Amino acid sequence: MFTLVIHLLVPLVSHAAELSKPIVLGPHYDVFRDPSNDIKIDDILSDEYDKSFVASTQNYLFFWHTDDTIWLRLHTDEVIHDKQESYWLEATDKIDSIEIFLVKEDDSYEIQKGGISNIKSKEIQFRSNLFNINDSSIKEIYIKLDGVLPLNLISFLYTTNGFVEKIIEYKFLTGIFYGFLSALSIYNLFLFFSLKEKSYLYYVLYMLSFMLFQATMNSFDIELAGRFLPEWFFTRSVVLSCNMLLLFMILFGREFLELKKYLPRHNQMLKVSLWITILSFVAVFITPDVSIVNNFTTILAIVVLSFLWISGLCLLLKGHNMARFYMVGWTVLLGSMIIQALGFLSIVPFHPRLYEDVPAIGAIFEAIFLSLALGDKISIIKKEHQEMQQKLNETLEHKIKERTQQLEKAKLEFENLANTDRLTQIPNRVRLDHVLEDELKRAQNQEVPLSIILLDIDHFKAVNDEFGHQVGDIVLVDAAKLLKDNIREMDTIGRWGGEEFLVICPQTTLEDALQLSKKLRKKLENHSFPIVERKTSSFGVTCYAQGDSLNTLISRCDKALYHAKDKGRNCVEYLIR
Repeated sequence: MFTLVIHLLVPLVSHAAELSKPIVLGPHYDVFRDPSNDIKIDDILSDEYDKSFVASTQNYLFFWHTDDTIWLRLHTDEVIHDKQESYWLEATDKIDSIEIFLVKEDDSYEIQKGGISNIKSKEIQFRSNLFNINDSSIKEIYIKLDGVLPLNLISFLYTTNGFVEKIIEYKFLTGIFYGFLSALSIYNLFLFFSLKEKSYLYYVLYMLSFMLFQATMNSFDIELAGRFLPEWFFTRSVVLSCNMLLLFMILFGREFLELKKYLPRHNQMLKVSLWITILSFVAVFITPDVSIVNNFTTILAIVVLSFLWISGLCLLLKGHNMARFYMVGWTVLLGSMIIQALGFLSIVPFHPRLYEDVPAIGAIFEAIFLSLALGDKISIIKKEHQEMQQKLNETLEHKIKERTQQLEKAKLEFENLANTDRLTQIPNRVRLDHVLEDELKRAQNQEVPLSIILLDIDHFKAVNDEFGHQVGDIVLVDAAKLLKDNIREMDTIGRWGGEEFLVICPQTTLEDALQLSKKLRKKLENHSFPIVERKTSSFGVTCYAQGDSLNTLISRCDKALYHAKDKGRNCVEYLIR
């Protein structure tokens, strides 16, 4: 172990040196299955079971879920050619318990233990199970596999230099893979915050869950958190992450393809699949036999992935072009994951590439295709922009004139918006000030009469207190409409503030203004408002007198209004001076 650490820390002196290539150990094993689970290493070494060992014909051993204890025998002469070299035996799979017995020429042996059951005592925090072979007297190696997890063994034999090279290469490629998917996830997350489209969020969650699934498949959870999390987590981490991946894949597929809108039956089927996935996720924690959940989740994955692909195909056949990118990008990815699932079920030959290369290639292909699709979309927009620019140049004068008209219209709309009370849609105080100032100048310069009316809805605060501000707003809107409909064409009514309204009556004597006020008071008194039904109003009236300013005119009208309130409200009062 000290030798491995030194090589990890010291730079490689020469890249030209030929490093040892790994030996695939699968074909060199002899296999013995112990259904009793009682046979010990001493029993094996007694030669009693020599004839029970059968030569392996597989490069990568695959036993899936079995109750048997698996014994493997390896003759070192077949694989170790330099007895003075230090070697490392790597078993890349997640295994509950793996024990390696290094049998020497004198039939004594050393034991090295690995697997999840020995994770806390693991000296080298690495994703694989590593065993050091550095004794030239070792003649045979026996490996004992046991546990509830699938008993698969992808194993290699490295020289120390070869293993260091393998770690460097693997870390480099792994960094590129996860870095690429992380960058893609961050990009789509920014798109989600910008566009507020749920499909982007589900896609990000899908990508993150896919990375988590691959990490657990490749045992990175053991490498990163082996000393911190309980053993039961690592026996179930793959199936947990697989269910999580299915969950977000269903959510993304439904949202992206808009199945609720275009294929409601498919949407209902996926909704059922969603709940089944959630139940499967929960079952991982409570089901004693993890093999049942493993098999169920694998079958569920094939069904869900196939159904998502079929849904995309149906939309494409119906002429929905949005499904083009989905179908091309996801066909390879979903196909690769289906192949992976079929490998777990032993329908296709088991191979380590099913764990890493196949889904990784599918994921990268999908990401690259979507990037190309985005580039294609940008190219189309650019082409449309060039055509639009060409048309704009051809009809520049017309466009400028049209744009000017639009700007003038927008200006008028803006001015109207700035001068209109947002709630009642009648002139606000800013507009009333302008109108009143203009009419006062006319009265002063042309010696024509001018009257104003200030009215207040009685006990309006009680409406807000008893019924709420929303009902109060309804009363104000109703009152504004009623007043607007019952004034003269020459008059201007606006919201002065709160529950107060101001009516400007140009070329109107005090007597005529009083008549209009009485009319408006009766209209309000007899009007049936929503919810509150009856409301009354108090009126203050005045007219322009020689020497009046804007402030004196408004102040006098305000005093008249207070006189009306003092006299019991629901009446009209006036002041001349």
